[in-house]
Amino acid sequence: MNIKFLSNLYPSESKPFKGTFVRNVLEGFEKRGGQVSLISLHDSSNSKFGKLIDYIQFIWRSFISGLKSREGEIHYVHYTSHSSLGLILASFFKSKDKLIIVSNVHGSDILPEKMGVFSKVKIWISQKILNISTLVVSPSGYFKNVLMTEYGVCNGDVIVSPSGGVDASVFRPSSEVNKEFTFGYVGRLEEDKGIFDLLDAFRLNQLENPQSTLILVGTGSCEARLKEVINSMSGVTMLKGMSQRDLVNVYQSLKFLVFPSKRVSESLGLIPIEAMMCGVPVLSSTIGATKDYIIEDMCKLAFEPGRVEELEVALKVATDMSVNDYLRLSDLALETASNYSSSKVIDDLYRTLKSRLDTRLSK
Repeated sequence: MNIKFLSNLYPSESKPFKGTFVRNVLEGFEKRGGQVSLISLHDSSNSKFGKLIDYIQFIWRSFISGLKSREGEIHYVHYTSHSSLGLILASFFKSKDKLIIVSNVHGSDILPEKMGVFSKVKIWISQKILNISTLVVSPSGYFKNVLMTEYGVCNGDVIVSPSGGVDASVFRPSSEVNKEFTFGYVGRLEEDKGIFDLLDAFRLNQLENPQSTLILVGTGSCEARLKEVINSMSGVTMLKGMSQRDLVNVYQSLKFLVFPSKRVSESLGLIPIEAMMCGVPVLSSTIGATKDYIIEDMCKLAFEPGRVEELEVALKVATDMSVNDYLRLSDLALETASNYSSSKVIDDLYRTLKSRLDTRLSK
């Protein structure tokens, strides 16, 4: 397959954490014999004007690529609300059978948390690119249902593939690392990610379990506010965001990961799966696609999003858990996460895309 990836997010030297799974899929396709290339946003400026110029150049390069699209060439779009405008413009000059588009949709592309003017524009762009896409890739079964019921995408046009999966050669358990922290949170430091709910519940848990510890890893708009709250607490450590390989050490040092998100746009949630790949059980809110992998006995540690009292109960159950029960949960986490290994996920996606596109292009 000849595939050109378009993404506004892609790792760079200055921002190595952004869009890592896009790179993983691109490199995975290349290893499987695909002819791959990339058009990404050169997010090199800190000024608003500079960012605008970067984005205009990204749209222009995408537009020209769409216009010059050759027979059999596939444009694979990640983050439809930010990366599609150039191809949408090109589609006015190129028919759907000449401009083959695969759209990989992510949470906020079609389920923004706030419905302002910018969010409405994002939804409009996503709807437009979905209408002209040959195939649509959804990160989860939950999100596939949203695409079908709210955006009119046909069942047969959707492929479910969990965002490049998790690299099992990187994320793995270790018996040599001390479980330094009882609980951990990894992700964006934003209010709708449930981070303050976690701190409130942890404070309550410490009344009965003063030896409990918590580590928070990430960056975001609530960072300064969180530091103020944490300064009045004990047993809480806070670290900046880090690369995937450094995150492994954090996961391995946890007894439990907590995923308290309140975002309906949680189209998958790779962070819980990364932790599970390291043998770490997850305490998760029942939001979005989490029901796809928070299964069996791990459901006993689940809680309604935004319900601090339920989260505190989950923390208490986890703290009081016997060694045998913990080992069983750890085994369940590993078994479940194995379905999301990047080698399996990317291999399945590549084969499915090749089969489906070959069939359609031959008609």
